[in-house]
Amino acid sequence: MIVVDAARLEALAAEVTLLRRSQQHGQSLAHRRQLTDALLARAQNAWASTAALSERLGEEPSSSPLFEIALTKISGWCSALDEDLGAALTGDFFAGFQSATDKAVRELERRATGMWQRYAGQKTPNISVEVLAALEDDPRAGSTVARIEHLAERLLRLRDRPIPSPEELNEFDDATAQLRSAWVTLDVASLSEEIVAFVRAANGERGAPLDSLTTPVREWLEQRGVASHYVIRPADQ
Repeated sequence: MIVVDAARLEALAAEVTLLRRSQQHGQSLAHRRQLTDALLARAQNAWASTAALSERLGEEPSSSPLFEIALTKISGWCSALDEDLGAALTGDFFAGFQSATDKAVRELERRATGMWQRYAGQKTPNISVEVLAALEDDPRAGSTVARIEHLAERLLRLRDRPIPSPEELNEFDDATAQLRSAWVTLDVASLSEEIVAFVRAANGERGAPLDSLTTPVREWLEQRGVASHYVIRPADQ
């Protein structure tokens, strides 16, 4: 009986050892899966952004030798897992795969960021801060100015994203179109420097000097029907 019990005990010990090794492999694989999923998420985000930006810019997405190297490392890692799980988990296969894939993903992210900066620079309307400041208290233009400022802030937040998602790109395009439309309604193309200077001063705390109410300024106020919104009063002594 002792011999039998000893044999059973030895077999049980071997089984427990095998289970522990399997558990260790499972934990090790789970950890590597987390690292791989993080790399995959970055790659998918950068690739989706690159594809969307390439379409908008009329450019063909280009490949990189780094991706070929990464694919080779991935293939080697998968083969190692099939051949000897324990050796694959304790060897340098995953480190090589992780390093090569990270370099490839960083290259893709760098391209996506560069394309985004170019696209945003091309599409963002050139809004005059001076004109907005001059018209922000104007009775007819005030609400439009407020809307323009809100849209401009929205665009700025989007432009701060290093790599926008396709949804954020759509939001950027929508905000850009709204901003252009709002800016056109201000009819600022005809504004001269003297009109801007007058309106800005008149809407300020001290008011505009009388000699700034030139003929072009008076005509512009009358055309907009807002001449009665401005009054003359003595300057503070």
